[in-house]
Amino acid sequence: MSNAEKPSVLLVDDNQATCTLITAILHRDFSVETAGDGMEAIEKLRIKQYAVILLDLRMPQFDGFSVLDFLKANNPDMLRSVLIVTAVLTRKEIERAKSYGVCGIITKPFDVETLLEAVKQCVGDRGTLGPTVFCSPMILLIADLLRQRLS
Repeated sequence: MSNAEKPSVLLVDDNQATCTLITAILHRDFSVETAGDGMEAIEKLRIKQYAVILLDLRMPQFDGFSVLDFLKANNPDMLRSVLIVTAVLTRKEIERAKSYGVCGIITKPFDVETLLEAVKQCVGDRGTLGPTVFCSPMILLIADLLRQRLS
């Protein structure tokens, strides 16, 4: 499949290693463009529509919430194409992110299958199930251990 036939993905993350990894994971099925911060992402979103936007929330200057605010004001339908891929989130940040109507949230570190499944779901589903929090098996294991310890 040529790049012109592949669904386009905008990957917004200030960590170059993360961008390289995610691009390598997705390149077979998707055409991936990157933006190193929220401002660059907004510039790209002004001129192009994407099938999926992979968005880190914690970035210097314009963070992911700034991008979500831009989309809410300028292209609210595109919020259903946003898949948040970020590290530590507070419960408040998760609820805030969900309030935008994003496709889902993936926590870092993630496993390859989880990321691919989530991106494909966002392309095909358009958020009809509401935002889904995708977690790597390691995160789920740690959460279970913490729950047991606190019980």
